[in-house]
Amino acid sequence: MDVIVKTISRILFPFILLVGAFIAFHGHLTPGGAFPAGAVIATGFALLVLVFREPDVEHKLTVSELIDLKSVSGIFLMILILSVGSLFRKELTELQTPLKLWSGGFTLFSNVTGMFMVITAIVLILYSLVRE
Repeated sequence: MDVIVKTISRILFPFILLVGAFIAFHGHLTPGGAFPAGAVIATGFALLVLVFREPDVEHKLTVSELIDLKSVSGIFLMILILSVGSLFRKELTELQTPLKLWSGGFTLFSNVTGMFMVITAIVLILYSLVRE
């Protein structure tokens, strides 16, 4: 690829990560959440894979690291759901008062762990498509 495309990609990638993190951390209050945030961040990694060579990108984020991150995120999400999932609806109905902004309880944590699961799944699919 051209030097201009590589330079713009290096500049744009942190902003893509920042927008994805914002969508995940704000997803319990506004439209968004785990899947849109993970898709945005995985798009940033897709940009890196397309602009740079796939082995260069995989050197920094290997397949085994992605699988480990996905497994840890899934286990954390299951622990989170099993520990406080039954209290989710009860807490929401008790905390809601008219004209007050309320937080989504553990929805923020489930958005973040779900975001990591979506990122790893999409990047693993991208790696396998590039190798074919």
